Amino acid sequence: MKKLSAWVVMLALVMAVSAPLLAGEQAKADLNVKMSVKGMTCATCVAGVKAALEKVDGVKSAEVSLADNEATVVYVKGKTTPEALVKAVQKAGFQASLKDPKAGA
Repeated sequence: MKKLSAWVVMLALVMAVSAPLLAGEQAKADLNVKMSVKGMTCATCVAGVKAALEKVDGVKSAEVSLADNEATVVYVKGKTTPEALVKAVQKAGFQASLKDPKAGA
């Protein structure tokens, strides 16, 4: 019985130590995608595109450039897809497409 208890305690310690490491691995699983955004003419448009992207579940950050007509999004793998991000921008009233169709795969 003492051996079983010792193993249970040991297993609990291993799990407690490895949980933060596994969380670090999840952080590495974040993906980046670049998309072309057309139809933006001003800072208000940029803010609208950024807000639409940031509302998508799983998006960690979104940067939108009026000068380059593009958006760069960091999102959690498995929470959303590049296609969902494009749809969010389109729903906001702008044309959007992936810069690299293989991005986020």
